[in-house]
Amino acid sequence: MTPRQSEVFIAIDAFWNKFGFGPSVDDIMRLTNSSGRGNIARICKTLCDIGVCKRVPNRARSIRPTYIKLRNIV
Repeated sequence: MTPRQSEVFIAIDAFWNKFGFGPSVDDIMRLTNSSGRGNIARICKTLCDIGVCKRVPNRARSIRPTYIKLRNIV
């Protein structure tokens, strides 16, 4: 995992621990001081591809670390 990917993963994990649901791309941008939505979306997709995060297709705010169980999102 690259340093940028780990920064985004830590932001997702912290958001889950604080609020109990997944962050939006804008929330991740705000937490990591980024300016590009496409870059954050690409990093989130990569995190899901390597297996440290999961998401429900076509659902907003569904990205989560793999250790968190899915609660009635569907």
